[in-house]
Amino acid sequence: MVFMGADGVEGNKELADEAEADIKEMKDVTPSDSLNILVELHGAGEPRREYIVGKGAWKKESVSASKPSDFANGIALLDFIGWALKTAHHDPKEPEHYSILVLWGHAYRFAIGNTETQAGLDALDFAELAKVLAVFQERIGKQYNLREPKLDIVGFDACELATIEMAYQLRPYTDYLLASQIGIPLPGWPYDRVLERLAVPEGRLMGPAEFGSWTVRRYCEFYRPFEQVVSLSHLNLSHARNLSQKTDRLAQALAIAMDDSPDELELVTRLFEFSQTVEGPPLVDVVTLCRLLMRHSGADAVRAAAKELGDALFGPRAQPGGQNAQGLPKSQAGDCKPFVVEHGSNSAEGAGLHGVSLYAPHVAPGHDFGAASHFYEKFVFVRDTLWRDLVRALALPNVCC
Repeated sequence: MVFMGADGVEGNKELADEAEADIKEMKDVTPSDSLNILVELHGAGEPRREYIVGKGAWKKESVSASKPSDFANGIALLDFIGWALKTAHHDPKEPEHYSILVLWGHAYRFAIGNTETQAGLDALDFAELAKVLAVFQERIGKQYNLREPKLDIVGFDACELATIEMAYQLRPYTDYLLASQIGIPLPGWPYDRVLERLAVPEGRLMGPAEFGSWTVRRYCEFYRPFEQVVSLSHLNLSHARNLSQKTDRLAQALAIAMDDSPDELELVTRLFEFSQTVEGPPLVDVVTLCRLLMRHSGADAVRAAAKELGDALFGPRAQPGGQNAQGLPKSQAGDCKPFVVEHGSNSAEGAGLHGVSLYAPHVAPGHDFGAASHFYEKFVFVRDTLWRDLVRALALPNVCC
C-alpha cells in the first residue's frame, strides 16, 4: 500500500511528476499472484487510486467524497488502508499474508504531506498517524478476532524519519520501520527493483525482516555516490520501548552532569554538534553521539548510559526456536533481529550514519525550534522521556525549563 501526497508548499517542490514516475515503476513490476500493489495519490489533480491484485490488470478509480482536509487529518489514509486490505483480500491470519504501508511525500517539522487548505498550511502529523493506525488495529482485530494486529512494515519514502522518536511512536502498530536518517532524493525508492523480487520470488517468499533488508540494499545501490548521498534503515520495533527507556536514562545523566559542571555543558554541546547526521537537519546520529560521550564525558553516569544505549542498538536476541503467531519459523520471521536490522549508505560521506537519529535542534542553527515544537511535542516519546527537556536546555541555555 502506497499513500502519496504530491502537494508542494513554499520551499518544497511539487511532486506530481515524481509520483507519476513512481507509479509507472510499480506498473513495470511483473504481475504476480504473490504481490498486490495499491496506490492512492493526492495533490496531482483529483485524488485517485490505482491498483493491481494478483495477475489481473491495473485498474483506476477516483476517491469518492474526498476533501482536501482529509489527507491532513488522516481520514483519507484510514479509508485507503481499509479499502486496500479489502480489495487485496488480505487475511492477517494467513502466515504469508504480509502488509506493507508506505507513506510518500514531503516530511517537514514532524509531519508529512504538507497541504494548502482554506485554513492555511496543514499536514498529517505523527500523532494523527498513530491515531489512524490505532483505529485500523481495532477494526481489523474485531474483523478477524485478533488481539492487537499489526502491519508488518511501515515505510517512509520521505526525508529524515529513521528516529527513535518515530520508532517509539509506531511500535504498537507495526513490527518494522523502513526510513532514512537523511533526505530522500527524487525520484525516491526504486519501486521496480524493490518489488520485482516479491513478484518473482527465488524459492520461498521473503518474510518482512528479509524484505526490509532487500529494500535497503536495492535503494542504496540505485543512487550513484558522486551524484547523491543516500541512506536507508530497517528497524525492528520490538526493541523500541527498551531503547526509549535507555534514551531517557542518558537524558537524565546528561542533565545532572551539565547542571553540575559548566565544562561538561560546553563539552556535551560540542559533542552533539559533532554527531549531527549531515549538515542541515536538527538530528544527531545516536551511535556517534554515544561513542563520543563514552570517550570524552567526564561523568561516569553519562559514559555508562551512553554505552548502554549504543550497545542496545545492535545486540541481537538469542536465536529463537519454534514458530511465531503466523506459523513461520521465528528465525525466518526475524524474531531474533536487533533494533537496526539493516542499515545502508552509498558513499563515504554517509559513513558517519549508523541507522537511527534523535532530535537535537541546537545542532542546526537555522532550525525554528519554536515552530517545530508544536508537532514534536505530540510524540509519545516526548511524554515518556526527558529528551525534549534536555535538547531544549541545549537549544535555549538561558531559558529556564
